[in-house]
Amino acid sequence: MKRMLPEEPAMRFALSFAKHLAVVAIVGWCFSFTAHLAAKEAAPSAVRAKNVIIMVADGAGFNTWRATSMYRGQLGNEIYDKPGWIQLAVTTYPLTTSTKPEGKEKQNENLVYSPQKAWDPNKGYAWLKSSATDSAAAATAMATGIKTYNNAINWDDRDRPLTGKTLPEIAHELGKSAGVVTSVQWSHATPAGFGGAHNRERDHYAEIAREMLAAPYLQVIMGAGHPEYDNNGQRKSGEATDKDCRYVGGLAEWQSLTAGRHPGGWTLIQTKEQFEKLTQGSTPAKVVGTAQVATTLQQARGGLLGIVVRNEPFATPFNDNVPTLATMAVGAINVLDNNPQGFYLMIEGGAVDWANHANQLHRMIEEQSDFLAAVEAVVDWIEKNSSWDETLLILTADHECGLLWGPNSDKTPFDPVRDQGPGKMPAARYNSTGHTNSLVPLYARGAGADLFRKLIRGKDPRAAEAWGISGEFVDNTDIFRVSRAVLTGQNLAP
Repeated sequence: MKRMLPEEPAMRFALSFAKHLAVVAIVGWCFSFTAHLAAKEAAPSAVRAKNVIIMVADGAGFNTWRATSMYRGQLGNEIYDKPGWIQLAVTTYPLTTSTKPEGKEKQNENLVYSPQKAWDPNKGYAWLKSSATDSAAAATAMATGIKTYNNAINWDDRDRPLTGKTLPEIAHELGKSAGVVTSVQWSHATPAGFGGAHNRERDHYAEIAREMLAAPYLQVIMGAGHPEYDNNGQRKSGEATDKDCRYVGGLAEWQSLTAGRHPGGWTLIQTKEQFEKLTQGSTPAKVVGTAQVATTLQQARGGLLGIVVRNEPFATPFNDNVPTLATMAVGAINVLDNNPQGFYLMIEGGAVDWANHANQLHRMIEEQSDFLAAVEAVVDWIEKNSSWDETLLILTADHECGLLWGPNSDKTPFDPVRDQGPGKMPAARYNSTGHTNSLVPLYARGAGADLFRKLIRGKDPRAAEAWGISGEFVDNTDIFRVSRAVLTGQNLAP
């Protein structure tokens, strides 16, 4: 019989206990891993949208939206006030207010939105005016998620094009179609930025137009800028020159479009009837629509002798040879919706900004009303032909313009705009002819709209009080972050 050493019983017990511990640990690990997988499977997955539509009322701060709703008799009852809409504010400041790249790529902290600076009764107006973005830097921020200097079209502060980083380029990589629509020249800053052009300077219109026409990622381009017509929709005498054609890429580019032999395969439409026909039925694969008017669809039109008279909204007869923004929007969607993979589209009410620059309250109301009619048309398309589960709609502005406040706002800063009733001009006053760093609205509904709630960067109590909103705000770069996330079906990038 084998003799047991004194240590053996203790050793056996230790070994047995260790085995039990190992089994328990393995079972525990398996349970933990299984629970982890279950939790991972139960967690909400990233949202994917088939379509993303961004609508920009250029230069429209909160008081532009509110004043127009007052005139319409719809304050608090607009389509974006209905259930299901996210309502926030947006900061719009640029990286720098330089008009050239500085090579620093460092945020100028004095430009970052500050409620304390913005609402200062003594210095607020001056700070808001001096720290504002332009449309180029704002479009770049929303189309790429990158802040840059004023004047830049998808170009960074280190003097590099942001190639491959814009929303239309991302949509193209995903097999989707893309387009831009505007009520001003289609090579202007906002459509250029959202259309994926890349340029150091926004005023290089011919270069920008040629890049847009050559881009493989655009299937729709629409706007004004016709070289052969004036602001009243009247045909100009004489032949169009290269300068006349700068907004459409130059004379040679225009001639190739009108002859139907552009290498990009574009179909050119020009007449109001052609735009209207595009809203239903079969369409060409790629459409460039250049309405028969010079700078804007309607804002720059004159009355007798071509003079813009300051009168009531809608008093001056409209140009009758051009489409509305709503018609253009629906036509663009009808083209882009041919792609079963979906699309990305930017629609701009560009002349809202032009009216505010000119301090034309009556024309601003006309232009913002036209924009809101386009919003209603897009919502109607979503609800009849798509769904809120597969389409994300974002309404916003690139910046405020005009520092629009109430009638006594020159003496009492931030005096509120006064409602005079439906069909009557609100009592208001402009305090600037330029852009400001004021908060602007953001209204979103549909696939992934709730993601904006995860990106709130602060709260402005004075904004909440002045405009009857929550006061919570995101940044304009967050519009890109949410759009990219839902286009790709990935989680929000940091």
